[in-house]
Amino acid sequence: MNISALTGIVTMVFGLIYTWMAYSMPRASIGKPMDHIIFPLILGIGMIFCGLLLFFVEGRKVMEGGEKREAGAGLARDTKLIIFTCVMAVLYGIFFERLGYVLSTTIFIGSLLFVLNGKKKWKTNVIVAVLFSLIVYIGFSRLLSIPLPMMPILQI
Repeated sequence: MNISALTGIVTMVFGLIYTWMAYSMPRASIGKPMDHIIFPLILGIGMIFCGLLLFFVEGRKVMEGGEKREAGAGLARDTKLIIFTCVMAVLYGIFFERLGYVLSTTIFIGSLLFVLNGKKKWKTNVIVAVLFSLIVYIGFSRLLSIPLPMMPILQI
């Protein structure tokens, strides 16, 4: 059994537990009793479905005997990417309030894009990071009226 099939099993088990716990939540006494449970149920069922799909796709690959990878081929790069993403996510969470949404999100997305796309595509990386941050900020703050932290420079 490869790591992807094992990930499918773990995801499916987690989805089953999550769905059961969501369904076990107390019902609302006012309004529709199941309204607050619907989204967690959909999420849990989605996890079960994704876990099953991953398990069966990987099982079929093993049965057909295709796509054998060398042990460790690409694993070191993948591990570095995962660690880098986790570190950047923690730093993003730490500096989110201090730097504001736009600046912290631009730095977070930009750094991930630079690692994934390389330095040769720096213009695209910067444009995507800045535009994404600005569009989401405007969408949340202006269109949805959900305040996001502003940059400290603008709070004067």
